[in-house]
Amino acid sequence: MTVADVGHRRTVTSVGGVQVVPETDWDRVVGALGGLDTYTSAGYSRASALLEVPGTRPVLLRLRHRDGDVALPLLLRPLPGRPGWDATTAYGYGGPVARSGAAAAALGPALDAWARANGVVATFLRLHPLLGNAALVPASAELVPAGSTVVWDVSPGRDLSAGMHPHHRRAARRADREGLEVTVDPRPASLRDFRTLYVATMRRQQADAFFYFPDDYWAALLEEAATLRPLLVEGRVEGRLVAALLCFAHGPWLHYHLGASDEVARTMGASNRLFLAAAEWAQAQGMDRLHLGGGLGGSATSPLFVFKHRYDPQGEPLPFHVAKLVHDPVGYRELAGTDDTAGFFPPWRRPA
Repeated sequence: MTVADVGHRRTVTSVGGVQVVPETDWDRVVGALGGLDTYTSAGYSRASALLEVPGTRPVLLRLRHRDGDVALPLLLRPLPGRPGWDATTAYGYGGPVARSGAAAAALGPALDAWARANGVVATFLRLHPLLGNAALVPASAELVPAGSTVVWDVSPGRDLSAGMHPHHRRAARRADREGLEVTVDPRPASLRDFRTLYVATMRRQQADAFFYFPDDYWAALLEEAATLRPLLVEGRVEGRLVAALLCFAHGPWLHYHLGASDEVARTMGASNRLFLAAAEWAQAQGMDRLHLGGGLGGSATSPLFVFKHRYDPQGEPLPFHVAKLVHDPVGYRELAGTDDTAGFFPPWRRPA
């Protein structure tokens, strides 16, 4: 049996006021605290665990406190070469969920005690900009501003096309003139064509190996469709797929997840037209926000951020933060070779 096997089989227990919530109760608990969303759901955590090292497991923690409850969705990853774990949020966004910040001060000590008892050395959180939960992060954490994220206001009654930057509006119209056939499917039965185009896009962009997601992740997105509500937006020219978006719908928000396009799409404004189609669909459903995400490296000057912000240039981007917590300083030093938490965290997860 390998060390990873030992970590995977190790029982994760409740400690003090921190309860390990049964997975069957996960969404109910998070929903009762006002924070149920795609990224905080059990289904998304199960899917995202497939993107991490073997043996990664989702866990929802709940701190019961006299000032109010706090829930924290996490993925526990087996440590390299030794028993124990480090914790992270699911791919995208996450962090603490609570009705108020009254119990935030109690979360840090309680989480540390739980982590030490369960062999969790460190935790990395990507906070959820739409939930605005950076204020719930324990005071013991290193809270780091990591740029901004773009939210398109798609509230009913807004003229979405008219509000776009003139460049994006012209590009979307060009796609219509050149015969782009747009479909919006809120119940996709297959992601095969999307995945083929997505992989080709990643190769063209020379993306990091992480972004070539495994078969079981793609399967999980459909298996968890009842919770994730995937939305597939496709653009075809004479029947051939040239651009596509994959989004997730939850309550008042539509989250852009992945996109793909070929060279033809890039010359005719196909992606611009598909984003407008996704926004119009969300508006027709009574949603009020299309969450587009941020730019590369969190920079508000990156071409990707500028591209996204031009869909709603009058909108104010939301701040995005990450948080770093070390629960076991000795274990951290042994694994990292330093006490320093600057840069990539935890350092033993840095891509090769």
